[in-house]
Amino acid sequence: MLFRNVFAFALVSVAFANPFGKRQGTNTNAEILPPLDTLESTVSVIMPEIQLLQDSHQANDTSIGAQVSMLITAWNATASALTSISPSTGSNTTTPTDNDLAVTIGDALSKVTSGLSALTPAVVPDINTLLTSLDGPIAAAVNAFNVTAPPQSSSFVHILMLDARQFFADENMTQTLTALGF
Repeated sequence: MLFRNVFAFALVSVAFANPFGKRQGTNTNAEILPPLDTLESTVSVIMPEIQLLQDSHQANDTSIGAQVSMLITAWNATASALTSISPSTGSNTTTPTDNDLAVTIGDALSKVTSGLSALTPAVVPDINTLLTSLDGPIAAAVNAFNVTAPPQSSSFVHILMLDARQFFADENMTQTLTALGF
């Protein structure tokens, strides 16, 4: 639970750390949600695989590296997709709501932090390098989310990510911390 709160706080801080562009007069939440859903679905497949590798004592640089590579691809694809969407004015009544967006990206971020937090250099010697390579893509997706999503979504995600902040700080994932506003 602590990681979830830290991660939420981290993400909401991003909303305050990054300037928002001028909001256009349209609600593009329906365009924003599909890339976030794809990301969350991908993370929901990869993170259990990482857990399975840990549980079966098969976690190593090669096996975890392959999973992290897929995470990098997913976060980069999300950043790219979000960048091509106009900023949303949002809505708290029309589905998908601002909170729907925040919960979806927040869930993906939370799963990544909780799933990777148990990996140590004793188990995966190159884990620090792998996490460093994941830092930029996560930060890019969060930054793209902050520009595209309604401000209320970014604020809510920040609250959801308070627990994850500690993980990002412990792993020296400074780009993600900055994107989250920490």
